[in-house]
Amino acid sequence: MGGDRSTGRPRDASIDERVLEVTREQLVKTGWDELSMRLIATRAGVSRSSLDRRWSSKAELVLHAILGATPDLAPFAGTDRAGWVDWVVRGSRQLFARPEVKAAVPGLLLAMAENRELRRRLWADFSGPAAALFVDGRDGDRADAERDARAVIAMAAGAALFTSTVAVEDDSDALHARVAEILVAAVAPRE
Repeated sequence: MGGDRSTGRPRDASIDERVLEVTREQLVKTGWDELSMRLIATRAGVSRSSLDRRWSSKAELVLHAILGATPDLAPFAGTDRAGWVDWVVRGSRQLFARPEVKAAVPGLLLAMAENRELRRRLWADFSGPAAALFVDGRDGDRADAERDARAVIAMAAGAALFTSTVAVEDDSDALHARVAEILVAAVAPRE
């Protein structure tokens, strides 16, 4: 999500690694509200200006720490439509089960409500590449396939978020398998 906005000497990747690890650790330890750029800089042993050059806000840094700079598309390699849906459901559940993600969600939801550009980039950067894999090589209307892919991503992520925060008693392998079955049937090629 963040980009290297600086010019001059090359960026030190070890700083990024330390900062991202400290961010994940501090989210779990202190929570969103107590997490600050100053705390992260201190714990990572870097200057606040190093953070500011890399990430424009706490929300952007946290998103980078929990999601990475780009989505991992390796699980989609060689899958059919059912495999694609299954991975979206499993990947969403795995993401929202992580302690640092659980700690970040309330604050990130508020931050994205207040920052339209951050929200827009998150959706485009992470749904776009996965949706493109769903659409590639499919017969029929590309716009419909793209809409189907984005709908599956939204429903799978929504189900994972809801079961990890509200419907915790129903957060089971069986429920998520059923979500995947329903979504596969919804986007199955029409005969």
